[in-house]
Amino acid sequence: MNLKNIGIVLGVLLVLLIPKFFCNDKKESGAPSKGSNNKMPIQVSVQLVRPEFVSPNYKVSGTLEANEKVDLYCETAGLVKAIYFTEGTRVAKGELLLKLNDAELQAQLKKAFANKKLRDENVTRNIILLKKEAIAQADYDLALTEKQSIDADIELLKEQIRKTELRAPFAGTIGLRSISVGAFVQPNTLIATLQDDLLLKVAFSIPEKYSSLVKIGDSISFEVTGSDKKFNAKIYARDASISSATRSIFMKALCKNKNALLMPGLFANVSLKLSPSKPSFMIPTQSLVPVLKGQKVFVMQGDSAIEKMVKTGFRNENKIEITDGLKEGDLLIVDGIMYMKNGVKVKVNKSK
Repeated sequence: MNLKNIGIVLGVLLVLLIPKFFCNDKKESGAPSKGSNNKMPIQVSVQLVRPEFVSPNYKVSGTLEANEKVDLYCETAGLVKAIYFTEGTRVAKGELLLKLNDAELQAQLKKAFANKKLRDENVTRNIILLKKEAIAQADYDLALTEKQSIDADIELLKEQIRKTELRAPFAGTIGLRSISVGAFVQPNTLIATLQDDLLLKVAFSIPEKYSSLVKIGDSISFEVTGSDKKFNAKIYARDASISSATRSIFMKALCKNKNALLMPGLFANVSLKLSPSKPSFMIPTQSLVPVLKGQKVFVMQGDSAIEKMVKTGFRNENKIEITDGLKEGDLLIVDGIMYMKNGVKVKVNKSK
């Protein structure tokens, strides 16, 4: 037999022996025969769903505002004669900040005072003459009217002179000025901005569904960028109605700022504790499965996992409120969620 024939024989033997070898190997490996059931129940941990009263911490963005803030303008036009404030410093209520040129008004006031002296003397003299019936009543009335007229002129001039002075309407920190000495200002010329920053307002809004859980007098805490310190404030006011555009209600809280650690305009991360209105179902967040039409969970019924669509409410660090879809006594599956399908067989892992 030549080498070619030997090779053909060996090839035929290999073809015949290889399938038999693999079949024997499968039988020896103990694989289940066709038709045997190899689907074992998935071991899971469950939690009994029970209602509980919780006071969740709700987080929302806010903004710090000055307790009082005003843009300062002069009441009349004129030439700036003097500026008495330093930018960025605190000023007292009623402190003189700016003075316009009032030389002409001061001259008119001096003239009015001189006329007043003459009118006062004329009235005093006419009273004596009227008592002696040396003059008619009409002459006395004329002298009295002239005196009252000059008094009114003086009051008018004093008011016009007062308008040449700009005084602080309240105590606070004054900002940067926009004018200099010698500038001619109009009543619409901005001089500077004054803010009362010893008290700050925290402005924020909450969704309408939580509006009944937050009341005036409730305390809040907040943090600002660049500081790891927590600040406290107390809600003092809320808007009269819910915004139809955002479906939220606007609120403000007051915070003391004695050490000037905070500034108006800062962004605030606000945290407030909501008062519970009724018991809630709180479940671990890992039990919730997001799907296209919403969110679902799996509960154990008998030896099977059943999916339920749910609606959620507030959440905290590791739990979330279920407002619809669960009932008291349900056995919620809390782990092995990635292996869950509707109707899959499950078994409680008693070792956990």
